[in-house]
Amino acid sequence: MKSSNRFLLGFGIAITILVVITITLVLTNRGMAPLLPENTPQGTVQRFLLAVQDHDLQKAYSYLDVQESGRKLTYDDWIQSVSPRFQTSSPAWKATFGKTSISNNTATVEVLIDIFEPAGPFDNPIRTQIDNYQLKQENGKWFITSRPWLYWFY
Repeated sequence: MKSSNRFLLGFGIAITILVVITITLVLTNRGMAPLLPENTPQGTVQRFLLAVQDHDLQKAYSYLDVQESGRKLTYDDWIQSVSPRFQTSSPAWKATFGKTSISNNTATVEVLIDIFEPAGPFDNPIRTQIDNYQLKQENGKWFITSRPWLYWFY
C-alpha cells in the first residue's frame, strides 16, 4: 500500500513538472513565429492578437472595423466588452491559424487559441477555443469586421 502511494505521488510530481516545463516553453518561445504580411487577412489577425497579447488595446482596436446599428463600434464601447480580468491580468495563451478562406474583398480566418491555466496534477491545464474572424478589405488593407469578444480570458 505504501509503495503504491509513493508511486502515485511520484507520478503526480512528474506530471506537474512536465506541465510547468510545457508552459515555460510556450511562454519563452513567443517571438519565434514570423510576422505575416500586413496586407493579408492572416497578417491582420496576427497583428491584432499580438497587440492584445501586449495589452496594447488601442493598437488592437486599429485593426477593427466592426459595425453595430449602422455605426462603427467605438473604442470605449469595445473596451467595455473586454473582460476586466484581461485588463488586470491574463492567463498565458498562444494562437494557431486554422483554415482561411478569401472571396473577393472578404475573408474568414479561423484561429485556435490555447489557454494555459494552472490545474491539479490530473486536470488538463490547456483549454482550446476556436475563434473565427471575419474581415473585409478596403484600399488594400484588411480590417476585422466581426466583434472580437476575447471571451477566452474569462
